[in-house]
Amino acid sequence: MSYLKHFQLRNEDSTVKAESDADQRLRRLPVGICPEIMRRSLQHVMPVLSLDGAHLFSKWKGTLYIASVQTACSNIYPVSFAIMKDGEDAEGWKWFLELLVQAIPLLKMQHPDNRCRFCYFTVISDRQKGLIQALQQVFPDNHHCFCSVHIARYVEKEVGKKVAKHVHALSATFSKRESDELMAKINAISARGKKYLEGISANQWRSTAWVDDPTLPPRFGIVTTNMSESVNSMVGDARDGSWLERTNDIVRKMMNRICSLREENYGREGVVDKVAEILENRWKNCSNFQVREVVKGGSQFDVFRPSRGASLPETNRLLDVREQTCECGKWQEHGVPCIDAVAYYRLFETQTLQYIMDNHVSEHYKYETVNELLKENIVPVSLDILDQDGVTLPPNRTKRSSGRPRKKRIRKRSRFAHDPDKSPIVCSRCKKRGHNVKTCVAREQLEKQHPAELDLS
Repeated sequence: MSYLKHFQLRNEDSTVKAESDADQRLRRLPVGICPEIMRRSLQHVMPVLSLDGAHLFSKWKGTLYIASVQTACSNIYPVSFAIMKDGEDAEGWKWFLELLVQAIPLLKMQHPDNRCRFCYFTVISDRQKGLIQALQQVFPDNHHCFCSVHIARYVEKEVGKKVAKHVHALSATFSKRESDELMAKINAISARGKKYLEGISANQWRSTAWVDDPTLPPRFGIVTTNMSESVNSMVGDARDGSWLERTNDIVRKMMNRICSLREENYGREGVVDKVAEILENRWKNCSNFQVREVVKGGSQFDVFRPSRGASLPETNRLLDVREQTCECGKWQEHGVPCIDAVAYYRLFETQTLQYIMDNHVSEHYKYETVNELLKENIVPVSLDILDQDGVTLPPNRTKRSSGRPRKKRIRKRSRFAHDPDKSPIVCSRCKKRGHNVKTCVAREQLEKQHPAELDLS
């Protein structure tokens, strides 16, 4: 394919590949993996790789596979993409992930923290079955996390919104007390919902697992695949048209994204604004804390927080300044001193706020790191200079399924699914709530065969 040849000439040592059928029609087309850029650039991002797939809308259809990361300023940084003829499946993900590893060995680098039993980069996804299978084969030593938003959507579909609204808080909290309270609320609404959430491995989505197991790599507060969803939105208008046009559009969007971020952050130094604001608030709010050295000359300190109203009762946390860990979980998760650590540095070490920012904040949150990330860029290709190779053909057009196209969307499960007695829908046949006459007979039969399956309480 002429485009890939020109792309490699302008971006030396880039990993590009196209795969065709026996009749020379395209099946897979990944481009934009630039090892000489990414091998260096990915040293300066949050080591959490988000993976997602999206359908293309053109007459040739296909699936867009995307890998992205997040910068210190919480900006989205696309890493790579691929276009494939088939739907999102294990074979496609395995093929894409193998090329990622080939192009960017950094993704499987050993974690610099000897306490971590996984590789440096953590992977977060939407729990797509094919992707999970492919990750087990290609990234067996990287920790794999699940998106809390996608878990919440599935819970909403199965047992309703009243349970789903607690899922994100359950994923984000490091407090076991708060976690137990949330689980109790969920159980009161739906025992089935609680059982489902407990069936998902805690160390793949619940922050309390990171407090219990220090060998898990930090997620830097990234508990959703929102960055992938943002990339999908960013390339949204590039999902309609021929594969060649879409490939060129996405490459240009990646290039423009790097240019825009570089202009936005050029010349800035020190801790990024968002983190600086957080530390300033913690500095103001910890002035009346009490810090006590547990063992003379040791590294452990007990920090007492006085009550600040009914919503913030008095409590205490144990922190280890040598290991840079706190029982609240936030210090080791983000690489930024939590409010207890700020209290220690302020009240015990009598350090200034500026000194804390300069010396105790992870390099991931410095503008210098952002500028290093954005120094290099992808060189795009103009379609006007391309010659037809006379061999490669576009992918076969996907035929529309038989029958009239569906006009009415498939609605989500009713919010009254967990409590049908409150539903406004009343069956005209049996006069019961929660279903209509069309589903009444089927429901009676299901109740006779499997009565427990309909009990969502």
